[in-house]
Amino acid sequence: MSKDENSMSAKIFSLQAELLWESVPPAVRPTLLCNVWCGQCRTEVEIVDYAGKEKAGDLILEGRCAVCAGRVARLIETSDRRPP
Repeated sequence: MSKDENSMSAKIFSLQAELLWESVPPAVRPTLLCNVWCGQCRTEVEIVDYAGKEKAGDLILEGRCAVCAGRVARLIETSDRRPP
């Protein structure tokens, strides 16, 4: 992960989450980080101090809202799930 990407963040990723994050095109990553819904602010915000984990083949970023410091999360679907 580049040092330019949100350098204030902790960026603690599991190995699997790191691989999933690296599979996201670099040009798309800033958009994903800046479009996270905050329930307290009731708007899109930037996620900071985030960590990544993998769940069911998808990437989950958990961190803090850049505006109010409330907890926020971003699900990035990366798995190839097909409806039953």
